[in-house]
Amino acid sequence: MVVSKWVDKTMVGLRPGAAVSAAHRGDDDIGPDAIGETVTRRFAASARAAASSIALVQGSDSLTYADLDRRSNQLARFLHHHGVRAGSVVALHAGRSIASLLAILATLKAGAAYMPLDPTAPIAYHDWILRDCGADMVLSANDRIAEFSVPTLNLEETLATAESQPEDVLEIGCGPADIACIMYTSGSTGRPKAVLIPHRAVVRLVIDQTYAHFGPDEVLLHNAPLAFDASTFEIWGTLLHGARGVLIEDDRASLQSIADTIQKHRVTTAWFTAGLFHALVDHQLDAFGGLRQILAGGDVLSPTHVLRAQAAHPDCQLINGYGPTENTTFTCCYRIPREGWGGGPVPIGMPIRGTYVRLLDDDMKPVAEGDVGMLYAGGLGLASGYLGDAQHSATQFVADPLRVGATLYQTGDLARRRPDGNLDFIGRRDRQIKIDGKRVELSEIEEAMRRCNGVADAVVTAVRNEAGATLLSACIKPASNVHDRAALVLEVRARLLQALPPHMRPSQVVVLDEFPLTQNGKIDQERLPVRRLSETPPAHSATGKTAGILSGIFARTLGLRDIGPDTNFFDLGATSLKLVEAHALIALIWPSVDVLTLFQHPNVRELSEAIEGRTASVQSAGQHRAQLQAAALKRLRTSRPAE
Repeated sequence: MVVSKWVDKTMVGLRPGAAVSAAHRGDDDIGPDAIGETVTRRFAASARAAASSIALVQGSDSLTYADLDRRSNQLARFLHHHGVRAGSVVALHAGRSIASLLAILATLKAGAAYMPLDPTAPIAYHDWILRDCGADMVLSANDRIAEFSVPTLNLEETLATAESQPEDVLEIGCGPADIACIMYTSGSTGRPKAVLIPHRAVVRLVIDQTYAHFGPDEVLLHNAPLAFDASTFEIWGTLLHGARGVLIEDDRASLQSIADTIQKHRVTTAWFTAGLFHALVDHQLDAFGGLRQILAGGDVLSPTHVLRAQAAHPDCQLINGYGPTENTTFTCCYRIPREGWGGGPVPIGMPIRGTYVRLLDDDMKPVAEGDVGMLYAGGLGLASGYLGDAQHSATQFVADPLRVGATLYQTGDLARRRPDGNLDFIGRRDRQIKIDGKRVELSEIEEAMRRCNGVADAVVTAVRNEAGATLLSACIKPASNVHDRAALVLEVRARLLQALPPHMRPSQVVVLDEFPLTQNGKIDQERLPVRRLSETPPAHSATGKTAGILSGIFARTLGLRDIGPDTNFFDLGATSLKLVEAHALIALIWPSVDVLTLFQHPNVRELSEAIEGRTASVQSAGQHRAQLQAAALKRLRTSRPAE
């Protein structure tokens, strides 16, 4: 699959210096310098200027820019020798690490696009993605190397082998419109969508920007999963400026470990999902000491938490970042004034440089000032569409009615312009939601359930419990030959374990003979039997001191009155972030318990037994990862020969 051949229509009409109205700020910042840049060219300049400076820190390990440049050159040559060419796709099945960033750099230097996989998703989900994007190779950091259907190499062993390669850079031409990375997002068609991000969009995100400060004096935290588009900001905001990147080592990092990393390495810039920002304010407010700027987004920010953070750390600039993956991480940003913003929701601000926005009505005409309109984004940050889905690309990437030849992305978000020019986010127009800052299309979950044996139809809804957490509830209509409904529910749950990432699995599954309909024949969402979990008492309460304390902690964190000792936390609506929040309270009583323990023992009974020492000792995340690496295959799988 040669992704660089994808028709890039978003550049058409983006003429430097084009005149625009004041209502569409940001349009006039699209300049020729940004248009002509690539990630690799920018990195080469940074590596030369900061050769002896530390580029990356991971625990006790570090790498200078000179070493990062040299080793990524060697790996690029290794990849090229094994068939990676301009337009190839290299998938990365790994967590945050120096090795992962070397792989990303090497992939770009070889002229290919990198495609990060979510390590928490099931193999079947990954394999569909690999086939969909036509991946040429997978670089994997763990022992699942033999389970993919495309050639797979062990990342650490590949890096070691590549050290015998020449150190000079490959002379492979790469243009601003060529694809740098592919990010998969939840899709309304029932399958995840492959968003094609060109080099120019990544460069536009972090070069010559004013929404945040970038430079060699910054120390940026790298905490986002690689498959989450916030990692684009963290990685390239560091490496394209000669700054220092500090990696959170554990995939399941606790709030305390995040706070410790920030303090130990004197981090100055950090990005958090809205939920993680709120949790840190609640449990680790002192962690922000020393930070010069915090960017938060992915969901609506709580004004109360923003004000608390500002009061505790008045010298730290808080920035509300908004934007879909299709416009490369950030579309608008709001530098929150220390004196406040006049009440109400926190604005999402104005377009960043190289981007412009329009608020349009259903007829694609601008709405009146102060009216609510659909938010459309244009400019250099636009993706080049969806890989292999021209029809959906044409629906979402539409002609700009006010600029001949230019393209806009329809975000699906409703917004309103404030008198000061900043935008307020009003809400979604479709069935898309956010869980832990990750975009989720309810239609994708429904389609996965319809593919289960015995399911004739499915509908998924999202509700909030008393703690404000988003819960997914599913109703399924059984096929006519299904008689055992309890068995059907169990089968559906088992199927979803193999089909969807954890954050997309419903907490409740209810069987209905027929779905309630409106007078227009559509499913009546209001009449679906969705129970708020806080209204459902557990069959049995926890017994024992440890279990009682844990039950109280999880009830508080999940917004429930009580929970049963054997009920899986995820069935109660827990997400990864909610377990991290619960861990912050558990660690106050049992400091030796790490976050991974909660994932390994996801109910009160098992967790209490682990804490009391009645089960085998719990491995730390670091030990677990070391064992996976030690068990990895020792030989590289033979891949395609060089051309």
